[in-house]
Amino acid sequence: MHEFRRMAAAMDLRIQQLTAEGVHGLAIIERMVGHLPDLHRIWVGTSDHQLATLCNDFPGFSRYASLMEEAADAERRKASRPYDDVPELHDSLKDAMAALLMTAATLERSYQEALDADKSPEWRLQMNELKKLHRKWVADLEHFTSVLKRSDVPKKTVDIFVDAFDPMAKRIAQMQNRAMTGD
Repeated sequence: MHEFRRMAAAMDLRIQQLTAEGVHGLAIIERMVGHLPDLHRIWVGTSDHQLATLCNDFPGFSRYASLMEEAADAERRKASRPYDDVPELHDSLKDAMAALLMTAATLERSYQEALDADKSPEWRLQMNELKKLHRKWVADLEHFTSVLKRSDVPKKTVDIFVDAFDPMAKRIAQMQNRAMTGD
């Protein structure tokens, strides 16, 4: 439960920060994509009582979980979605996409933590490691996009992928820039 509390506290803090920046509603979901893996881990790894405790102790976490639940319900109620007729990706492409999403989540969380942290000597070392990870992620993303475009998947699938990863890549680059300049 300690690890779940740590994750919920991080989401709670991020919701507070976004609210202070004037970010609300669905825009929160886009800005918190890096927390999706942790939200999922909490959702499937806690009992109802533990989840209720986390929601009570961390109102921002509760708000984020509610927003995600509302968004999922709204998505399920749609008569059609742009991706309904898109074929499932090959396992190797799914694995590569999952790895890209996990690294993106790590980068977003880590850059946000760096923005929130005191600028200690360890901070500079952490920033150098994040820069390396970011460069590798950008290269992996470019490679994946190239492979996807050369594969037998429909153009619509490629477009959906690019539309999903483009804003994420821009957001991570902006966070890196802010963290490196100390803004």
